[in-house]
Amino acid sequence: MSKRLLLVAAFLCLTIGLRAWVSVIPTPVQRESLSQFPNQVGEWKMTSSSTLDEDVAGVLKADDYLLRRYSDENGHSIDFFIAYYQTQRAGESMHSPKNCLPGSGWIPIINDTAVLRSDAQGKQVLVNRYVIEKDSDRALAIYWYQASGRIIANEYLGKLYLVWDSLRTGRRDGGIVRVFIPLARGQNSDRASQTALDFARAVTPELARFLPN
Repeated sequence: MSKRLLLVAAFLCLTIGLRAWVSVIPTPVQRESLSQFPNQVGEWKMTSSSTLDEDVAGVLKADDYLLRRYSDENGHSIDFFIAYYQTQRAGESMHSPKNCLPGSGWIPIINDTAVLRSDAQGKQVLVNRYVIEKDSDRALAIYWYQASGRIIANEYLGKLYLVWDSLRTGRRDGGIVRVFIPLARGQNSDRASQTALDFARAVTPELARFLPN
């Protein structure tokens, strides 16, 4: 009986919390448009900028996004994507690459995490690493969710933080950041991972202007 009462109490608390979350008016945040993102970050220079197809943009439903290619002096090139949501709600939250990429025909080969850096307390900050294949093409992607200064790999943890931030500060904004590298036939994915992480470490200090802390 006590377990049943605890379950009922937990369910009621969750229901009340979710209703309170839905009713909270989102707090607006000051940020710069992603169009102002630097054309050069460290040794990486922008070589092209693109826009999404209307159909893709319609599904994405982001309030702001960036889609660029950057290259360094060693001939490495990466595709860099950011999508920002001012207010996340049902049907307008961030889309996980784990759903989008397989939906586009990509088959996952490796799905794990990589260490981006360590925080001030020495705790490892993780990002997702995804090696995918479609027909004869292979690619590597690293990605993470970012909200209120947090870099989050786990999408379910990201949703919990979303509810917590909404109740605590009234904020529902956040973004997803992705670094994508096509792999040549026989190319070592570990080396591509290092290149992607090097780029991610270069750009993360810039992100606070566009994905506010």
